[in-house]
Amino acid sequence: MAIPEIERILSCDESGRAAIEKAKEDARQLLAGAENEIEEFKKQAQKEIEEFKDKEIAAILQEADRKAGEIEEDARAYCENLKRLFASREEELASEFIKRFYHEAGM
Repeated sequence: MAIPEIERILSCDESGRAAIEKAKEDARQLLAGAENEIEEFKKQAQKEIEEFKDKEIAAILQEADRKAGEIEEDARAYCENLKRLFASREEELASEFIKRFYHEAGM
């Protein structure tokens, strides 16, 4: 084998090694860029999830507050009806109570 052929083989070997190192470095840079993009995507997705949760929780709380107001109003109306009923029958109830009291007391 002649020296020029050996030099050509060594040169190709060095070129091949350099190309492999360049490819490895390019791959490392691509991987680092992809990892950064993934992290940014994760952060954005988490932010959107939090915003969605906050919006949904606010809507649920608003609906619960509205229903609580309705229930409070219904309870207030029910109490007012009971008061009116009691007031309209107060004399009758008192009279019945007194009659019952005297009857049970044997008077």
